[in-house]
Amino acid sequence: MSIYKKKNSKPYLILIFFILLALIFYFFINKFQKEKELALEPISINLLTSVHPKLSWRFQPTTPQIFVKPGEVVTIEYEVENLSEKSNTGIATFTYFPSEFGNYVNKINCFCYDAQNMKPKEKNKFVLVLLIDPEVTKDSKTKEIKEATIQFTFFDYKDYKEKKS
Repeated sequence: MSIYKKKNSKPYLILIFFILLALIFYFFINKFQKEKELALEPISINLLTSVHPKLSWRFQPTTPQIFVKPGEVVTIEYEVENLSEKSNTGIATFTYFPSEFGNYVNKINCFCYDAQNMKPKEKNKFVLVLLIDPEVTKDSKTKEIKEATIQFTFFDYKDYKEKKS
C-alpha cells in the first residue's frame, strides 16, 4: 500500500509573493531617490544686466553666474554706480529665460520693486534674495532645465512715470 503525500506548494507561493513585493518596493524607492537627486542638482543661473541709454549708470552682478539648488535661499549682490554729474532715479524690470523657469523663481527681497535714487558718482550695492521652488524639478516643462538666465534692466524712473500717466 502506497501512501501519496500531497506536496504543499504554499511555501513557494509565499516566497514568490515576497520576492515580487521586494521588487516593487525596490523600484518605487529607486524612483523616489532619483527624483530626490534631481531636486538636489544645482541649476546654473546666468545673471545679465543692462541699463537704458537715458540712465547713466553702471550696473552689474558681483558674480555673473551662480549655482542654486532648488529649495535653497540665495542672496545675490549687484554693484551700481551713477556715472553722471546729477542725481537720478532708476527702476528695474526683469525677465527669465526660459520663460517657464520664471514661474518657479520667488523673489523674497528685490531692489527691482522700488525706485532707486543715486547721487552723482555714487556707488552702491543692491541685493536680490531669491528661492527656486523645488517644484521646478517636477514640472514637465522645467524638469530638464540645468541652465537659466535672469536679466535685469534699469531705466529712468521719470520716463517710466510719465509713460504710465
